[in-house]
Amino acid sequence: MPSELDLQNEVKRKKIHYIGLSVPVLYYFTGKELMLVLIGLALISFIIIDYLRLYTKNKYMNYLFGKDGYRARIKIKSLDGKHDIDKSIAFPTLDPLLRSEEKRSWGSHTFYALGSFLCILFYTKNIAIAATAALLIGDSFAALVGKTIGRHRIYKKKTLEGSSACFLSCLVLYYFILPVPIAIIGAVATTLTELYSTRINDNLTIPLVSGGVMTLANYIF
Repeated sequence: MPSELDLQNEVKRKKIHYIGLSVPVLYYFTGKELMLVLIGLALISFIIIDYLRLYTKNKYMNYLFGKDGYRARIKIKSLDGKHDIDKSIAFPTLDPLLRSEEKRSWGSHTFYALGSFLCILFYTKNIAIAATAALLIGDSFAALVGKTIGRHRIYKKKTLEGSSACFLSCLVLYYFILPVPIAIIGAVATTLTELYSTRINDNLTIPLVSGGVMTLANYIF
């Protein structure tokens, strides 16, 4: 079982993860060209940030992602203006929100932006919306359920309980967006991709693989 601190950090990561839901929501109300521009700009920004974080000694990146964050002492005047008051200021670091492997490689945000960009570029609107949303919802349910009540391991650290939560949450999501046969196939594809994505970041593989499988299923059904 994970420690309470690990679980708290995982919950914090997933809360930030849900910011990514802005991609399918925005795409629902806008068009393909605008989304490609917006996500393309975000992707370029993330690549620059990750490059500076990983390959340079940029002090601002160290403030954001270093273990200590930004700390400084400043002097301010008292209200009567007669005394100097020493004040310590600190800004929290994003380090606890990064998994151990992300501290040495490109972040999940970069892979998600890339996966979303490719989904919108190559898949139909409904499938792109479903695939990008399912990553956030299915992966979150799999991680949180697996870490809290997961007992039966089926592949490495992945559990039956976590995979079941992924499948059911994706099935419900897909049901409201796609025809039932495609929803079932998509939920299976998403769950299996989440289960076996170990070498390549699942923020890239889940939307691309599930979207590709649902696109093929769409031609059949």
